[in-house]
Amino acid sequence: MKKILTTLFLSLTFISFLHASNFDPLLASRLQNLTDSLRLANNIKGISVCVLHPQQGRWQGVSGISHQGTPIDSNMLFGIGSNTKLFTGVLMLKLMQSGLIQLDDSLHQWLPAYTNINPNISIRQLLNHRSGLADINSIPGYPDSILSNPYRIFTPQEVLTWVGTPLFPPGNAYSYCNTNYILAGLIAEIASGQSYVQLLHDSILNPLQLDSTFLGAYDSISYPLAQPWQGSTNNFPVSRNAVNSVSWASGGMVSTASEMAQWYQALMNGEVLQQNAFAEMTTFTGSAAYGIGLYQTVINNRVVWQHGGSIWGGYNSSMMYDTSSGIIVAVMVNQNPGQAFSIASQLLMETTNFLVGSPELSNNKKTVMLFPNPANNKLCVYTNENLQTINIFNFRGEKLMESNSKQIDVSNLSCGMYFLQIVTVHGVQTCSFIRQ
Repeated sequence: MKKILTTLFLSLTFISFLHASNFDPLLASRLQNLTDSLRLANNIKGISVCVLHPQQGRWQGVSGISHQGTPIDSNMLFGIGSNTKLFTGVLMLKLMQSGLIQLDDSLHQWLPAYTNINPNISIRQLLNHRSGLADINSIPGYPDSILSNPYRIFTPQEVLTWVGTPLFPPGNAYSYCNTNYILAGLIAEIASGQSYVQLLHDSILNPLQLDSTFLGAYDSISYPLAQPWQGSTNNFPVSRNAVNSVSWASGGMVSTASEMAQWYQALMNGEVLQQNAFAEMTTFTGSAAYGIGLYQTVINNRVVWQHGGSIWGGYNSSMMYDTSSGIIVAVMVNQNPGQAFSIASQLLMETTNFLVGSPELSNNKKTVMLFPNPANNKLCVYTNENLQTINIFNFRGEKLMESNSKQIDVSNLSCGMYFLQIVTVHGVQTCSFIRQ
């Protein structure tokens, strides 16, 4: 699965290309230039990208560094964070296909009792984040507890003892929750009689020849990791055993941009799931439009299935599938905050505009300014186009807010980086802002 690379060195930017013989060279150049520009503009350490087009084939590009003196190359592994959830969701759907589970089974049919976990929650409610459970990542002091012993491998059962008071009764609302997919991983183990990591390899990774995709802390990883950065701090010297084991079935996997694009291609082309299971995966519900391991959103007036991922240390990823053209974009960043969702959105827009055709924005219609940025309580959006909607997303691609005003109250958002999707009569633009 490893690709032969032609490496070009340009000034301080290290870039490499690999494209299929029929991938348009002008588009390849534009994608690389855009990747480099976005990295430089946002002060990102390193980016690895793969774009797949059903007719054009594959393009890979990288930009930036793993660490001082070592450029990113497309064989390097990155943490994919919450993009792990799509793998777990598909494993559960495959178990459903085999008759080993039903999505409406309750937790008490499979698992022992846990404090603060309602035994009547269904598997379906876990997978579409309607369980009402508290997210383990939201527990005060949780990161410090994990990082105090970075070499330790935590068990899922141990992690579940940290779950806090439920947010709402099962089925009443949507709330993104890593706890859900840890419980799903445990059910998968019991139903299959295999460990999660073995089931993952036997059911997905080995059949699809994804030999550069691993479950961190549980697999023997034979390829180099792009070194992870949290802001300007290189965390490579810190063991990732604790972080990856706690994330487990909700966010503990590592891979390459190329194999994540290959994974999406196989899944969307019907090579992994039967039709009824695929329909379950792509039934998007609620204001968040979440299915199973996927969100549905609109980018550049196009319906896109996507998910994002972020994990401490830091890695950030975004995978996107354009439903009308079949174009797939996978972006990996070795830094948090990393802006993978924004990068993937702009690469997808560049690709679809070039190959498929969508509303082009003339130069005098591209102006978008945000003030202040970073923002405290109010964010003002200046655009000379007729505004329709402004959507705010987090790093996972979750839609948090919607507004039709150019003045947005962001005081209820936690501190961190977010993405604005600005929908106008001429199309969609994506940009980022910081809530301080």
